[in-house]
Amino acid sequence: MINRVSTASQYQNLTSNLMRKQGELNQTNGQLSSGKRVETAGDDPVSSVTIQNYRQQLTQIDQYNSAITLANNRLQTMETAIAGVEDNLGATKQKVLGMINGAMASNDRTAFKDELISLRDGLLELANSRDEAGNYVFSGNQSDTKPFMEATDGSMGYHGDSQSRYAQIDKSVNVKTSLPGDQLFTDVPNSYGDYRPVFSDGAGGLTDGSKLHLLSATITDFSKAEDIQVSFKEVDVIADGKTTKEMQYSLKIGGKDVVPGATYDPKQGIVYKDPAVADSATLNLKFDGISSGDSITLKPAQTINIFDSIQDAIDNAERPTSSPAAEANLQRVIDDLDSGFVHMNQQRSEVGTIMQQVDRQLEQHLDFELTLNQAQSGLEDLDYSKAIMDMNQQMMALQASQQAFGQTKQLSLFNYI
Repeated sequence: MINRVSTASQYQNLTSNLMRKQGELNQTNGQLSSGKRVETAGDDPVSSVTIQNYRQQLTQIDQYNSAITLANNRLQTMETAIAGVEDNLGATKQKVLGMINGAMASNDRTAFKDELISLRDGLLELANSRDEAGNYVFSGNQSDTKPFMEATDGSMGYHGDSQSRYAQIDKSVNVKTSLPGDQLFTDVPNSYGDYRPVFSDGAGGLTDGSKLHLLSATITDFSKAEDIQVSFKEVDVIADGKTTKEMQYSLKIGGKDVVPGATYDPKQGIVYKDPAVADSATLNLKFDGISSGDSITLKPAQTINIFDSIQDAIDNAERPTSSPAAEANLQRVIDDLDSGFVHMNQQRSEVGTIMQQVDRQLEQHLDFELTLNQAQSGLEDLDYSKAIMDMNQQMMALQASQQAFGQTKQLSLFNYI
């Protein structure tokens, strides 16, 4: 009987060696096909953990970038709406200035009134703007609630809340993506300070031809503010045998006479502090265009509703040009519109600042994303030149093993006889 020289153990070792070399070659081919050095944790356990961390960070950056895209869309919608409001207020002011022109015919004033109504309706549309998702931009957190609706008496009510929505654009960075409508439209700073003037014609109001204009009205402690009535009267003053004209004022606070008559100094205005109360608030009032016999009422108010101001212009549009109260009310509307324009410009600047912050954050994300991709690539991606050299060596080693295995399994005792 003829037996082979190789044993079962040797045969098994040769077979295992061939399978191992074939597996190495298959792995290299797979890496060349995918372009990845590390495809499973078994390829490089240490690098695999780091690669997974990189992938998690990149996924989180993608989520933040998506939030940034949404935030930018909402901010751009809001910025566009506020820019439209600025244009609207500017056009409204021009119409009101035209209405103050005493040479206008009644038909012209009626036409201006119609235009003012159109401008107010346009402002309402802007105040009820929606974003790309159909959410109301200026309703605070009540994004499904229409923020401004006209009541039966013509007033404009706000139905949102006073909160702002936020978007998280980084681990510890949240930015506003909305501004509440009351902040923009119903809490406009009062251009006069702490009081609003109320004008009327006739007794207890403005005299014919009056050009009375409130310049400022402030109080050091607004919690103590009450209704004020100021009356002016020109009197004759005799000094050194000479008679001169002097403008005097009387002052009522909360219906109580506090200054029955005192000289009005145009530079200083009216400064009043209750002498009987040690910690009383100080009142400062300044006027221009005073005529003897003028009276004016001041109501405490630190903010105004811009819709109410435009409604005042509409209500006074067709009043006779001879009415000094109508002209004074229209002048007050102009002051309100000026304050509203400045206020809107400040709000628009705030939105612009947020947009800049969002853009900077996006740039940081893109830079960090590039760094992470480069680091991940350094661990995960394949070095093609090295892999090709390894494959050639593995192919040569496999061929040599196959030849050796073929020769070894044919050996028998006849080869030695």
